[in-house]
Amino acid sequence: MIVPMSQDYKLSSGALNTNSDLIKTIDCVKGAGNTAYANSIEAAQAELDRNGRADVADVIVFLSDGAANIGPTYYPTTSPYRTKPCHQGVTRRGTRRYEARSSTRSAMRSRTTRAAASPIRGLPESPLITVTDALTSIATNPGNFYNQPTPGQLNTIYTQIAADIGTGTSALTSDTTP
Repeated sequence: MIVPMSQDYKLSSGALNTNSDLIKTIDCVKGAGNTAYANSIEAAQAELDRNGRADVADVIVFLSDGAANIGPTYYPTTSPYRTKPCHQGVTRRGTRRYEARSSTRSAMRSRTTRAAASPIRGLPESPLITVTDALTSIATNPGNFYNQPTPGQLNTIYTQIAADIGTGTSALTSDTTP
Protein backbone atom coordinates (compact mmCIF):
# COMPACT_ATOMS: atom_id res chain seq x y z
CA MET A 1 0.00 0.00 0.00
CA ILE A 2 1.46 3.32 -0.98
CA VAL A 3 -1.11 5.54 0.77
CA PRO A 4 -3.07 4.63 3.92
CA MET A 5 -6.86 4.63 3.77
CA SER A 6 -8.21 8.16 4.06
CA GLN A 7 -11.31 10.27 3.52
CA ASP A 8 -9.70 13.57 2.54
CA TYR A 9 -9.59 12.84 -1.22
CA LYS A 10 -12.76 14.85 -1.86
CA LEU A 11 -13.75 18.41 -0.98
CA SER A 12 -17.19 19.25 0.42
CA SER A 13 -18.08 20.50 -3.08
CA GLY A 14 -17.47 17.01 -4.45
CA ALA A 15 -14.33 18.03 -6.36
CA LEU A 16 -11.10 16.09 -5.87
CA ASN A 17 -8.80 17.47 -3.18
CA THR A 18 -5.47 17.95 -4.98
CA ASN A 19 -3.74 18.30 -1.57
CA SER A 20 -4.82 14.79 -0.52
CA ASP A 21 -1.96 12.28 -0.25
CA LEU A 22 -4.08 9.81 -2.23
CA ILE A 23 -4.67 12.19 -5.16
CA LYS A 24 -1.05 13.41 -5.18
CA THR A 25 0.18 9.81 -5.23
CA ILE A 26 -2.19 8.72 -8.00
CA ASP A 27 -1.15 11.72 -10.08
CA CYS A 28 2.52 10.73 -9.92
CA VAL A 29 2.20 6.96 -10.54
CA LYS A 30 3.46 6.13 -14.02
CA GLY A 31 2.81 2.77 -15.63
CA ALA A 32 5.60 0.85 -17.33
CA GLY A 33 7.05 -2.62 -17.54
CA ASN A 34 5.55 -5.95 -16.54
CA THR A 35 2.32 -6.75 -14.72
CA ALA A 36 2.13 -8.68 -11.45
CA TYR A 37 -1.11 -8.16 -9.56
CA ALA A 38 -1.63 -11.02 -7.08
CA ASN A 39 0.40 -9.31 -4.34
CA SER A 40 -1.48 -6.04 -4.88
CA ILE A 41 -4.84 -7.72 -4.44
CA GLU A 42 -3.59 -9.55 -1.35
CA ALA A 43 -2.21 -6.32 0.13
CA ALA A 44 -5.53 -4.55 -0.47
CA GLN A 45 -7.38 -7.38 1.25
CA ALA A 46 -4.93 -7.34 4.16
CA GLU A 47 -5.51 -3.60 4.60
CA LEU A 48 -9.27 -4.16 4.64
CA ASP A 49 -8.83 -6.97 7.16
CA ARG A 50 -6.74 -4.67 9.42
CA ASN A 51 -8.56 -1.39 9.04
CA GLY A 52 -11.87 -2.05 7.28
CA ARG A 53 -15.11 -1.25 9.04
CA ALA A 54 -17.02 -4.26 10.35
CA ASP A 55 -20.40 -2.69 9.50
CA VAL A 56 -19.80 -2.45 5.73
CA ALA A 57 -18.76 -4.85 2.99
CA ASP A 58 -15.17 -4.89 1.78
CA VAL A 59 -14.65 -3.51 -1.74
CA ILE A 60 -11.57 -3.47 -3.98
CA VAL A 61 -11.54 -1.45 -7.21
CA PHE A 62 -8.73 -2.79 -9.37
CA LEU A 63 -7.34 -1.27 -12.59
CA SER A 64 -4.98 -3.36 -14.68
CA ASP A 65 -3.43 -3.09 -18.11
CA GLY A 66 -3.82 -6.78 -18.91
CA ALA A 67 -2.42 -10.17 -18.10
CA ALA A 68 -0.14 -10.85 -15.19
CA ASN A 69 3.05 -11.76 -17.02
CA ILE A 70 5.47 -11.92 -14.13
CA GLY A 71 5.69 -12.71 -10.46
CA PRO A 72 7.97 -11.26 -7.81
CA THR A 73 11.46 -12.72 -8.16
CA TYR A 74 11.79 -13.10 -4.39
CA TYR A 75 9.52 -16.14 -4.75
CA PRO A 76 11.11 -19.39 -5.94
CA THR A 77 10.66 -20.29 -9.61
CA THR A 78 8.23 -23.05 -8.53
CA SER A 79 5.90 -20.61 -6.76
CA PRO A 80 2.43 -20.15 -8.30
CA TYR A 81 3.10 -16.39 -8.16
CA ARG A 82 5.69 -17.01 -10.86
CA THR A 83 4.37 -20.08 -12.68
CA LYS A 84 0.69 -19.07 -12.70
CA PRO A 85 0.57 -15.31 -12.16
CA CYS A 86 -2.89 -14.91 -13.73
CA HIS A 87 -4.42 -17.73 -11.69
CA GLN A 88 -2.80 -16.42 -8.50
CA GLY A 89 -4.62 -13.10 -8.81
CA VAL A 90 -8.00 -14.79 -9.10
CA THR A 91 -8.00 -16.35 -5.63
CA ARG A 92 -10.27 -14.38 -3.31
CA ARG A 93 -12.36 -14.31 -0.17
CA GLY A 94 -15.66 -12.51 0.42
CA THR A 95 -14.66 -9.09 -0.89
CA ARG A 96 -16.65 -7.43 -3.67
CA ARG A 97 -14.26 -6.61 -6.50
CA TYR A 98 -14.48 -4.38 -9.53
CA GLU A 99 -11.95 -4.77 -12.35
CA ALA A 100 -11.25 -2.34 -15.18
CA ARG A 101 -8.84 -3.37 -17.92
CA SER A 102 -7.36 -0.26 -19.47
CA SER A 103 -6.96 0.19 -23.20
CA THR A 104 -3.23 0.80 -23.17
CA ARG A 105 -1.11 -0.62 -25.97
CA SER A 106 0.00 -3.53 -23.80
CA ALA A 107 -3.62 -4.41 -23.07
CA MET A 108 -4.43 -4.21 -26.76
CA ARG A 109 -1.66 -6.71 -27.47
CA SER A 110 -3.16 -9.02 -24.82
CA ARG A 111 -6.12 -10.01 -26.97
CA THR A 112 -9.08 -11.50 -25.18
CA THR A 113 -8.49 -15.01 -26.52
CA ARG A 114 -4.77 -15.13 -25.82
CA ALA A 115 -3.82 -17.66 -23.20
CA ALA A 116 -1.93 -16.36 -20.21
CA ALA A 117 1.64 -17.67 -20.30
CA SER A 118 3.91 -18.52 -17.42
CA PRO A 119 6.95 -16.23 -17.46
CA ILE A 120 9.05 -19.10 -16.09
CA ARG A 121 8.17 -21.76 -18.62
CA GLY A 122 6.98 -19.59 -21.52
CA LEU A 123 4.04 -21.98 -21.89
CA PRO A 124 0.35 -21.31 -21.27
CA GLU A 125 -0.66 -21.48 -17.64
CA SER A 126 -2.23 -24.78 -16.64
CA PRO A 127 -5.12 -25.09 -16.43
CA LEU A 128 -5.48 -22.85 -19.47
CA ILE A 129 -6.80 -19.37 -18.73
CA THR A 130 -7.17 -16.45 -21.10
CA VAL A 131 -6.30 -12.91 -20.14
CA THR A 132 -9.97 -11.89 -20.17
CA ASP A 133 -11.01 -14.97 -18.18
CA ALA A 134 -8.45 -14.13 -15.50
CA LEU A 135 -9.47 -10.48 -15.27
CA THR A 136 -13.19 -11.31 -15.35
CA SER A 137 -12.62 -13.82 -12.55
CA ILE A 138 -10.88 -11.21 -10.42
CA ALA A 139 -14.13 -9.25 -10.43
CA THR A 140 -16.84 -10.55 -8.11
CA ASN A 141 -19.08 -11.12 -11.12
CA PRO A 142 -18.85 -10.45 -14.87
CA GLY A 143 -20.93 -7.26 -14.47
CA ASN A 144 -18.13 -5.83 -12.32
CA PHE A 145 -15.57 -6.24 -15.15
CA TYR A 146 -15.05 -3.36 -17.56
CA ASN A 147 -12.99 -4.47 -20.56
CA GLN A 148 -10.67 -1.98 -22.23
CA PRO A 149 -12.43 1.28 -21.49
CA THR A 150 -10.92 4.38 -23.00
CA PRO A 151 -9.44 6.95 -20.61
CA GLY A 152 -12.57 9.07 -21.09
CA GLN A 153 -14.81 6.17 -20.06
CA LEU A 154 -12.92 5.56 -16.80
CA ASN A 155 -14.54 8.58 -15.11
CA THR A 156 -18.00 7.23 -16.00
CA ILE A 157 -17.05 3.73 -14.85
CA TYR A 158 -15.68 4.98 -11.52
CA THR A 159 -18.83 7.06 -11.04
CA GLN A 160 -20.96 3.94 -11.67
CA ILE A 161 -18.84 1.94 -9.22
CA ALA A 162 -19.12 4.70 -6.60
CA ALA A 163 -22.91 4.77 -7.01
CA ASP A 164 -23.06 0.98 -6.66
CA ILE A 165 -20.83 1.04 -3.59
CA GLY A 166 -22.87 3.81 -1.98
CA THR A 167 -26.43 2.75 -2.74
CA GLY A 168 -26.54 0.06 -5.41
CA THR A 169 -26.10 -3.68 -5.39
CA SER A 170 -23.13 -3.48 -3.01
CA ALA A 171 -25.33 -1.74 -0.44
CA LEU A 172 -22.38 -0.86 1.77
CA THR A 173 -24.61 0.90 4.23
CA SER A 174 -26.94 -2.02 4.91
CA ASP A 175 -25.42 -5.31 3.67
CA THR A 176 -22.10 -6.78 4.69
CA THR A 177 -22.17 -9.66 2.22
CA PRO A 178 -20.57 -9.22 -1.20
